[in-house]
Amino acid sequence: MARTKSITVIQDPLAEPFYINADRECFTVLERTFSDTNHRLFKGESKENFKVIGYYSRFDECLNKIATQKLQLGQESNSVNEFLEEFNKIKEQIKEYTNAVRSNI
Repeated sequence: MARTKSITVIQDPLAEPFYINADRECFTVLERTFSDTNHRLFKGESKENFKVIGYYSRFDECLNKIATQKLQLGQESNSVNEFLEEFNKIKEQIKEYTNAVRSNI
């Protein structure tokens, strides 16, 4: 008898536009994007797309990747220290939120 694959979607406002799909095999980090409304194929309508960022065996690896990606989407850093501070800030915000959600379950 075939098993159905169960997927848990982990979304966090602090992680937007990224989110995590978790199944019994691995964690997948995805990015939600929208198509260009000016593109000739979409005729003024925006289409939601999903881009796989990576597959990870551990949840903390997902958080690290999301923090890194969010930092790359954000403002420019003038120094390595600024970059690391912003990275750790984003990572801690996501970690605190997910810990709070887990404690409420």
